[in-house]
Amino acid sequence: MNESWSWEEFTNSTDLLSSSNVCEEVTNHWLYFIFSGYLLPLISPNVRDWLKERLNSLKNSSIGGKIVTLTEYGFNKIQDIENNDEMKEYIKRLCKSKNPNLIYSEESIEKLSKLFSGDKKINGYAQSWKKLNKILDSGEFIEKNNP
Repeated sequence: MNESWSWEEFTNSTDLLSSSNVCEEVTNHWLYFIFSGYLLPLISPNVRDWLKERLNSLKNSSIGGKIVTLTEYGFNKIQDIENNDEMKEYIKRLCKSKNPNLIYSEESIEKLSKLFSGDKKINGYAQSWKKLNKILDSGEFIEKNNP
């Protein structure tokens, strides 16, 4: 019963690169499916924003500019109710979260709220979350805070 082995026999018999495809073995593993199917989407910022808005909706039964999350999903909820006053509150919160040291004039926030509230559609489409952020980041409506 001499069951000894040599390194050469082991490497020749288990040469992974020549016997099978390593990538196929990894992607067919059950942990790969769990990670790519269930855990990876939780890492996505869009999924996290959606979860935040869902949890917020469960906590609050109403929709308002002071209640929804400052995400695209919260923006879409405010746009769906087509209320200028609620959009105005939402834009104020968004401006404050972006840079609390800047002050936006009431007239500019009023114009933005009318533009983005969803009650007036341009070419049949409501304005987007990305466009609102682009306008706020550009600084067109900013007034410097004089402490």
